[in-house]
Amino acid sequence: MTSKENYIQQLFADRLGGNKFGKDTKIYKFEKIKRAKRAAMDANPNKELFDLGVGEPDEMAFPGVIKTLQLEAEKPENRGYTDNGIEEFKVAAINYMDNVFGVKGLDPNKHVNHTIGAKPGLAMLPSIFINPGDITLMTVPG
Repeated sequence: MTSKENYIQQLFADRLGGNKFGKDTKIYKFEKIKRAKRAAMDANPNKELFDLGVGEPDEMAFPGVIKTLQLEAEKPENRGYTDNGIEEFKVAAINYMDNVFGVKGLDPNKHVNHTIGAKPGLAMLPSIFINPGDITLMTVPG
């Protein structure tokens, strides 16, 4: 190891393992999760697993979804930051909750929180139940 490499190795944050970062044989936490998932699936072949873990989806999106994404991405009006959500989306979400689940009286500006995908929403979900002083264990990144 050169002196420059040694210097850089000393700079890694302690939370990442400090100067031992990348040097040990410890299994990365997401690899542990992947192995546990495989073991659970092998032990329970007749049960469906709902994987809410990190990473890419296990399957490709349906061709119609891919085509629609392409068509919508080509529209200039779909450019820009969504800020607190597009009003039409929030109203559609309220209508969906009413039509599908019979939930009435929802306000699109109070009861709809849009996210970019499901995982950010799932990561934020515990904050609904956590109070100051509560102890919570979560992976980082979540």
